[in-house]
Amino acid sequence: MPDFKKCFIIKFIDDLKIKSGMKKENKKGISLLEFLLVLSIIVILSTFAVPAWNRFFEINRYNNFIMVVENAINRAKIVAMEKSTNVGVCISDNQILIYDTGYARSSDPCTGTLLFTVTPESENISISSNGTIIFDPRGLNIMVGGNVCIHHNEFNTYYRIIIGRGHQRVEKGSGGC
Repeated sequence: MPDFKKCFIIKFIDDLKIKSGMKKENKKGISLLEFLLVLSIIVILSTFAVPAWNRFFEINRYNNFIMVVENAINRAKIVAMEKSTNVGVCISDNQILIYDTGYARSSDPCTGTLLFTVTPESENISISSNGTIIFDPRGLNIMVGGNVCIHHNEFNTYYRIIIGRGHQRVEKGSGGC
């Protein structure tokens, strides 16, 4: 078979492959259909993820504030030991106020020199207290049975930090304080 006929037959077969879709071309990039499909999947997933994202941030703010309150109580204890004075933990207007109450033993933790305050970041968080919390120069609570309760109004959950004579523990549950 002459070379001319061979080339013609090979060219004819290649043309048939291209027309029938058998021959693959080297394509780069994505098609418009693929792009729209991926975009629609992202939109559908984001409709479910965005509301959950806000709840996630609120839970994170609540847990962060609980740790801040525990840290503030521990810091009040340390300040009492460092200064060799009594330090009171006072709850007022949804804030935790830490006071240096002086050397005399008092039953009011809300008197003296204000050392620092702790305020919640979210309006859904409320703080309450039961009992009196005043640390003596040894870091022990003068009054027995004081606690700080942190309640989240939207989730209806609470964390109660119970301060004993020489220890503290955390209790959590659902409902009010």
